[in-house]
Amino acid sequence: MKIREVRATPVNIDYREPERWSQGHRLGVTGIVVEIETDKGIVGLGESVPAPSPEVTLGAIRSVTPLLIGQDPRRVSQRLRDIQTVGGFGAFPHTGNAALAGIEIACWDIVGKALGAPVHALLGGRVRDHVEFMAFVPYHPDTRRIEAEARRYAAEGYRTLYIKGGFGEEKDLAAMEAMRIGGGPGRHLRMDPNENWTPDVALRMVHALKNFDVQYIEQPTRLDRLEELGVLRRRSPIPIAANQSSWLNHNILDIISIGAADLVMTDPWQAGGIRAFHQAANLCEIAGVQVVYHSLAPLSIGTRAVMQVLASSTACSYAHQTYHQMLVDDVVKEPVRHPGGIEPVDDKPGIGAELDLEKMKAAHERYLKQGYLSAYAEEE
Repeated sequence: MKIREVRATPVNIDYREPERWSQGHRLGVTGIVVEIETDKGIVGLGESVPAPSPEVTLGAIRSVTPLLIGQDPRRVSQRLRDIQTVGGFGAFPHTGNAALAGIEIACWDIVGKALGAPVHALLGGRVRDHVEFMAFVPYHPDTRRIEAEARRYAAEGYRTLYIKGGFGEEKDLAAMEAMRIGGGPGRHLRMDPNENWTPDVALRMVHALKNFDVQYIEQPTRLDRLEELGVLRRRSPIPIAANQSSWLNHNILDIISIGAADLVMTDPWQAGGIRAFHQAANLCEIAGVQVVYHSLAPLSIGTRAVMQVLASSTACSYAHQTYHQMLVDDVVKEPVRHPGGIEPVDDKPGIGAELDLEKMKAAHERYLKQGYLSAYAEEE
């Protein structure tokens, strides 16, 4: 079996309401759908994320396409190693991983379809029959909006609620209080300041937030200062999770070795594909550290791929990140929706996603009209 064609298509899906975070404002998601067609008629689906922009990611995919044509998609690991060396992507791992992950996912999809098996079976088999996801509670200056959203998600059955922080100490505390009131007792609460707390602010905040029974705080301080994160973790009454600090798998080794975090957050686009994400989960399992999937806001293609790893690792038992409750549509026939936070793991061949060609066309036309829906846009 040989690769005959590689297609990468940028698409836009709107949010039902804006996403606010400490570094910007986003009205929807731009994704890049990757299709790899073989000479046997099998088409593998993957998804890349625009990092730092769709143009850069699309350019990266185009640059490696000549290295893929005529190659066997079943030799996934070898092809990626070749691309990282011959293609020069080893020198640009952050951007390279975000682009190459879509290609790698599509190759895994081909292998699963060719064998008639789900990818999680190729990773050793599933250890759970469903994956749990959190509910994204949009930050809003009016805390009544936060409280109402948290109450709605709690009524739907979500056990874990997540909100952005980093807007200022008083605003962050008020947001968490509103989420606790709306969510009620028994819900797991999380806050993500996106590196926006200085060490002194972070220490004050974790002691103030402990009154709301917070499950963990995600990446409160700078990504490149693991020592600060480790000091905070040892002095914090709330568990600390590393995300930006764990972007590459070798960073996870550093986090574990110095005890910088209680949990590690990563994904295929940080790590460089399904295999690398699975390796990260295995590494954390050995170290006794839980892994929480970090969402770079992929569509259902990417999330179906992620679920193959989450279903097959015992280190992934927490509720995972998602933005799917925010999306008004998708590009597949059966979008991920996880009512109440629960998404069943099925045994469909490959990653289990099938394109809806009409929705795909409409989403691509939205991209051509709207351009990149950047998470760093300024609010009007």
